[in-house]
Amino acid sequence: MRGLSALAQIGLLVFMLVLLSEVMSHSMWGGSGNAPSTLDFAVALFGEWWLATVVLGALLAMAMIGASYLVRDERLANLIWDMEGDQ
Repeated sequence: MRGLSALAQIGLLVFMLVLLSEVMSHSMWGGSGNAPSTLDFAVALFGEWWLATVVLGALLAMAMIGASYLVRDERLANLIWDMEGDQ
């Protein structure tokens, strides 16, 4: 089982590396050796796509708040234990 798990992890790593190299060499970047830099990505993200970035940030914030609310345990035994402390 561990061998199969290791093989699957290696396969996923190889797949991601091949996928990344194919995306970076696509013709939409303006040539085979002209991949976008991190500065180009930052300018596109915060310049051209600023509204989508703000909306996505708000959605992620709401998801984190909702997840923290769902994780709370409000059973009576736990509420009484919290009120009494570690005495």
